[in-house]
Amino acid sequence: MTVAEIVAAARELPVAQREELCTRLAETLDAPLTAEESAWAEVAERRAGELRSGKVTGVPAEESLAKARRRLGL
Repeated sequence: MTVAEIVAAARELPVAQREELCTRLAETLDAPLTAEESAWAEVAERRAGELRSGKVTGVPAEESLAKARRRLGL
């Protein structure tokens, strides 16, 4: 199987399985995560779970960026 074929097959997986695949592949890389990277990964995983569960709702990027620009006076 070529990399292109694997990527095409992976794109057909449900989101949760794609996340697991990414995590498992990342774990095979030579360089271990730094403490900071591990902390950010934990935050990202927690926040993704909150979005999936409906505990929180997402904010469209344009809305979020407009709010940040207003706060910065841009």
